[in-house]
Amino acid sequence: MAEKEGLYDIVQNKDGELLFCIRARAGSPAQPHFFYDGVETALLMRDARRAILLEYLSPMAVMALKKQDKVLIAEIMDDELEHEYYAPVSKVRKLPV
Repeated sequence: MAEKEGLYDIVQNKDGELLFCIRARAGSPAQPHFFYDGVETALLMRDARRAILLEYLSPMAVMALKKQDKVLIAEIMDDELEHEYYAPVSKVRKLPV
């Protein structure tokens, strides 16, 4: 089952790339992948065992994700950057949650 991310931020740079700032998790990410349903929900597979559900994406993020093939993820703990990585984006009809 996916873990819901309660609070997160999304920033778009001048080149249109998206940065998702989420709470840091223990351990390092391994082969992360970002799944997007085309509406307002996404699922970050941080590794083979941990899925993070991002609900209620902003209209800006929804529009930008339609053009993205990867997103940048920043994991923050106590105002410090713990992990930063790119995750390829796959657009799916329905998320496996």
